[in-house]
Amino acid sequence: MNRCLASAALVVLLDQVSKALIRSQLALGETIPVLGDLVRLRYVHNAGAAFGLFQGSRIFFIIVSLLSVAVVIYLIVTGRYRFRGSRIAFGLVMGGAIGNLIDRVWMKEVVDFIDVGIGYYRWPTFNVADIGLTLGVLYLAASFMAAEWGGRGADSEPEEGR
Repeated sequence: MNRCLASAALVVLLDQVSKALIRSQLALGETIPVLGDLVRLRYVHNAGAAFGLFQGSRIFFIIVSLLSVAVVIYLIVTGRYRFRGSRIAFGLVMGGAIGNLIDRVWMKEVVDFIDVGIGYYRWPTFNVADIGLTLGVLYLAASFMAAEWGGRGADSEPEEGR
């Protein structure tokens, strides 16, 4: 549980500090190149989900975030899925959900600021919480698939050093 809470706390801390810096240093809509056109800081608000989908569904996303955190806590407490890195991955998911939840409750929208792409072809602007969520989900999915392909369930190998 400690690894889960530590990784969740780290994601929330990095997410909220980075968003506070962006809000204090850039005007809404302002863009600053970091690596030319490839990586830019672009301060935007997102009232929807990833890719700007479902705008104006704030209450729905607050409920989904709370349910996500509850499910992660349940999975950790019950010890149902234990494999190398699972607690860290669950913490990344939980930290990402909490980071964006804080924005939805406090600001009514999520602050996004990482803009990646080439010219007109750009990935939707995202934030540190989104990175945590994505990395956690990708690791969990890869672990579950590897366990299935290896002929054993994802919960069959206890994680060392609980």
